Amino acid sequence: MAADTLPSVGIGLPVYNNSKYLSKTLDSLLNQTYPNIIIYLSDDCSDDGTDDICEYYAAKDKRIKYSRNEKNIGPSANSKKILAVASTDYFMFARGHELVSQKLIEECVQILEQDKSIVVAVGRTFWIDEEDNILLDKPVGYYDTRGLGVAIRCLFALWGNHEYYYGLTQTEIMKNIRLKRDIIGMDFIVMLEMALIGSFAHVGSSTRYRRYHYGNETYRKRMHRYKTVSYRHLKVIDHVFPFARLPYHLFLSVLKSDVSTGDKIKVLLVVLFNAPLRYLVSRGKQL
Repeated sequence: MAADTLPSVGIGLPVYNNSKYLSKTLDSLLNQTYPNIIIYLSDDCSDDGTDDICEYYAAKDKRIKYSRNEKNIGPSANSKKILAVASTDYFMFARGHELVSQKLIEECVQILEQDKSIVVAVGRTFWIDEEDNILLDKPVGYYDTRGLGVAIRCLFALWGNHEYYYGLTQTEIMKNIRLKRDIIGMDFIVMLEMALIGSFAHVGSSTRYRRYHYGNETYRKRMHRYKTVSYRHLKVIDHVFPFARLPYHLFLSVLKSDVSTGDKIKVLLVVLFNAPLRYLVSRGKQL
């Protein structure tokens, strides 16, 4: 089948000072067995040679759409910028230090095309070190919510890991998810809103390798990184109480969803009783 007859897949790749691993990341994306891809590559004013790598790859492969920001806007805004210009059928985010197995996109597209009740598909995730070795002492669990009711899907979204944020979904679905707000814990909102729409599918035969560089990062340092790097426009209350506004936005996501009134009540109860517990369990832990 010709590449242009297949559903198109956009890969959003926001980068900043990723020169050490970016070539490996781009090679792994360009070497996918699925041919109809576009890589939206946006450099957030890197000063370590990342822009040279971006320009080199964009010049040699027309599937890369490269842009460089005039000023540093931060990873959250850079991601939103990429998503805004994406025009493909499907979309996924990637990071400038990760690797993906060759059939990841092909198998995710296949499962999404076969079952329209699935909202997002993702492969296995492994943490790797600087030399690409798998960190066996940091396993990443997974879950698959096919066949489950909406309340149980939302329960998994709150308690499971957030690797599905980097899964493949329909571009229009991703654009309609509330990514526009700068709020710590935005990934919880994204996962909840996706769970309200449909099922999560785990593609166990393909793999995403995520680079681990949090060895010396305490919980306090992580919160500082979120406040000063990831999210540039936080309100004062978010600096003092980082997760204070999160419950409100979780409730708002449920109330604005298209599920039935009965299911909204069930999901609101799930959020009410589980979101605080999830916070207490996670607080203070390293990634």
